[in-house]
Formats: sequence, structure tokens, C-alpha cells
Amino acid sequence: MTKITVAAGGAPGAGAPRLWLCALLAAGLCAAAGAGVGTAARATAAAAGDDAGGDLRQVQMVLEPVEQSQGSATAPLTMVEFTDYQCPYCRRFQAEVWPRLKHDYVDSGKLRFIVRDLPLSFHAGAKPAAEAAHCAAEQGKFWPMHDALLDKGTALSAEGLEQQARTLKLDVKRFDDCLGSGKYAAAIERNAAQADALGLRGTPAFVIGRVQHGQLTGTPVEGALPYEEFNALLRELLAGG
Repeated sequence: MTKITVAAGGAPGAGAPRLWLCALLAAGLCAAAGAGVGTAARATAAAAGDDAGGDLRQVQMVLEPVEQSQGSATAPLTMVEFTDYQCPYCRRFQAEVWPRLKHDYVDSGKLRFIVRDLPLSFHAGAKPAAEAAHCAAEQGKFWPMHDALLDKGTALSAEGLEQQARTLKLDVKRFDDCLGSGKYAAAIERNAAQADALGLRGTPAFVIGRVQHGQLTGTPVEGALPYEEFNALLRELLAGG
């Protein structure tokens, strides 16, 4: 596989923009401005099974006492996804990979799955959608709203968000008041800032590893990789004890 490299300053060289675009498409990654070809190249290399090109670094992140999560809090492994509800690759992960991950790892007690926000600046509907998910959580419907927002048929307009609230039988006035207040904007910004601090500047992005004393130490993975790639990594991590 052709290696894609970045100059010391992080800017692509001659002809690199085309390679950068191809890498992003191959990796299934919505990249934020300034992400550079390195991000896409790591995900592409991982998808191709190229260990030399993969991102082997470990990162650490502190988890909150209460997270939007599925699976056992005592599961041996934890996966945090940073998502953008308007990103087509986040929607691909949700449709093609998540059902199998949930069945094989979450429902079996092997994996705790956590969602964090990473609305990209060029997706106008992503931040309002993230706020809608938080507002639905106030009424106990975070996961139904999360799933609905990632459905490819869902409109992320104000009308579309309100329609989802009605479909989920939320108290629509309470939901609208919550959205209008902007009360979750700061929490969403904190999630995005944490992703940036971890070097994650595209979606979907993941940190997969083990939690000790409320801190997750894990491997960063970027892009809507096939289920087989996630499965291989999770099996390796579980085998490592």
C-alpha cells in the first residue's frame, strides 16, 4: 500500500490534497479542518491491516461518573466513540458495525460503549443534533434519540429534531425549551476539546482500552472501519488480559 506522509509542518506536499481525499474516503472519516493526511493515513493503514502505518500510540482520558453508555460498568474493555450526527461515516458505523459490536461484545458483558460529542464545524446540523440528544436524555430517551439521529433518513433541521421528539413521545415543550436554552453547549464543547487534546480531529473516532480508577487508557482508532478490524483489536485486547 502506498504510504502517505506529512511534512514536518503538517502540511501536505505537492499532489497530496488528492491523496488526502482518497485516504479520507478509504478510511471512512469525516475530517475536521487541519486534520492533515496523517489522520486519514493512519485509519487507511489500519483498514488495510498495515501495522507499520497504524496508530500504535496509547492515550488516556478521564471518564465522568455518569456517562451515556451501554454495557456493564465492570466490563473488561471500554470503547468511547466521538461522533458527529451529520457525518455519513458515523451513520455507516451505526448501521453496519454497531449492531454486531453490540451483540458480540456489549450484550455479552465484554465491552462498555460510551458516546461523546464531536460536532465538526462544517456540519451545520451536528451541534443542534448533539444538543437534541442531551435534551432527550433528560427524559430518559438518549439512546432512542441517538439512534434516530444517526439514521440516514433523519433530517437534522429544527423541524426534523422536533419530529423525532414527537415520534419518541417526549414532552415536546420541555424538549424545545431545553434546545432553546443552549444548556448543553458547554458540555459539548468540552467533549470536542477533549477529542482535540487526544489528537482526534475527525469522526467517527474511538478510544478502546481498559479503565482503572476512572481513567481509560487505550488505543485511538479513527474511521468507520469494517467490523472485522474492530473485532480483531478487541480480541487482541481481551487476550492480553
